[in-house]
Amino acid sequence: MKMRYISDDIRQKIEAYIPRYPNKQAVTLPALHLVHDHYRCVPKDAIRDIADLLNLAPSEVHDTMTFYQFFREEDHKLGKTRLWVCRTL
Repeated sequence: MKMRYISDDIRQKIEAYIPRYPNKQAVTLPALHLVHDHYRCVPKDAIRDIADLLNLAPSEVHDTMTFYQFFREEDHKLGKTRLWVCRTL
């Protein structure tokens, strides 16, 4: 399957997660992390590619993405350096 936006390398990494999860929908979160780590955001075309790869509607992928506040959309990319601060014990 030829992806419109994500690279073959990212596609293969996403596919490698599929056998480790109970269903393809459960792979949405790791797939979003892979894309976000690579592009510093999750572009709309990448959402469509993830949905196609996991047999989901793009809205399902977008719902997962917007539920977690650490994913950025393409018009609000992260900077080159990212700092995580734990505020709990």
